[in-house]
Amino acid sequence: MDQNFQEKFIKKLEEKYGVWDKQTSNFGLTSFGQIAKDLCISNSQFTKLIYGTATEGMYIRSIDNVDRLLELDELTQKQAALLEQQKELEHKLSASHNQQRKRSKVHFGIAIGALFLGGLLSFLAFGTKKSFESPIASQHPLSTYFDFEFAQKSAFQSPYLKESEVQDYCPGSAYEGIWSLNKTYKLPIPDKKPGLYYLAKSADVRMKVARNNLTYGKGNVLFAYEYLVNEVWLDTERTPLSPKYFDNSTKQYTKAFKSLEFEKQAEFRKVATVHSFFISTIEIRGDSIFRLGEPNGRYVSDVNQSLVEKYNIDLSHLLENVLSDLTKTDCAKIPNPFCDPNTLKEKESILSFDCLYTIRSENLGIGGGYPYRKGFKLEKQVYANNLTCNCGDNKK
Repeated sequence: MDQNFQEKFIKKLEEKYGVWDKQTSNFGLTSFGQIAKDLCISNSQFTKLIYGTATEGMYIRSIDNVDRLLELDELTQKQAALLEQQKELEHKLSASHNQQRKRSKVHFGIAIGALFLGGLLSFLAFGTKKSFESPIASQHPLSTYFDFEFAQKSAFQSPYLKESEVQDYCPGSAYEGIWSLNKTYKLPIPDKKPGLYYLAKSADVRMKVARNNLTYGKGNVLFAYEYLVNEVWLDTERTPLSPKYFDNSTKQYTKAFKSLEFEKQAEFRKVATVHSFFISTIEIRGDSIFRLGEPNGRYVSDVNQSLVEKYNIDLSHLLENVLSDLTKTDCAKIPNPFCDPNTLKEKESILSFDCLYTIRSENLGIGGGYPYRKGFKLEKQVYANNLTCNCGDNKK
């Protein structure tokens, strides 16, 4: 990452909050955690921005957001000055014997103040909303519990294993931490008419060892808490899936589908963003790994209402009766690529599962399911230091 982005970001923060005190991890009197909330980003994202590991896009968006906060401060000061001038004007007019003139002047001052306040509210409602990412859409729902000690120095019980426990819960202890979606993937959405597609955009995952699940041995079961952001896209030409995008004889996608990028095709329009929360169980059995996911809520945002109405798209039906059946997928077990858990590496290690998507409420018409691959990449590992177990130590 260009060092200039990091330096510019820090300078902007100091302009807004005050000098960075590295001993207290504050900018002025404001903590990292509070600044992250102001910018509507997660604590982990803020850490990346501060220490130079964020992407260029993250820096650009965050610098813009700080600029917005500075603009808001300036507008607030102008508003206070205007109101003070208005009060002074009213005071002067009160000394005048011309009550009609006084009333007219006061109304004029109030009107100007209302216009300014209206402009300020418009800035808050539209400028800030467009610039900032939604707090819900940018932060893991369990971030407070998993990442709390980042921003606070009060008592905190981490959901991760203690250092004294990691050897007892090996190999699972090596997997604890933050994971992300390795690659985006897309799926056709079975509906009354062709042309709807599901695009998996991101996954923010917190993975921890199950302490009390001993079915497959101590340290062999993990819970993965997945916050997913996906999208629904529409082919406005309603092109049938087969034969252009799916080969019914081989049950595989065509090259045209694999290379399809919705954002770059004029006939494709984004319908909505889908936010989902999953709890997955990951079992490490000897030299194999299994994953089973279960949904825990889903909702849509950024709905293109004109598309929904024009093409008669029932988003509630899709959420409740179609997309919810994504959990009925059959994901194959994978060979354990990390028989030695010490080989797990941040930004490199991936768990990738091949799955088939089938549903009950709609007939796919292909005598099987639609294939897709879902992979998780290790972003931040909690513990990685001379774990002593290996595949031969796994109980089952």
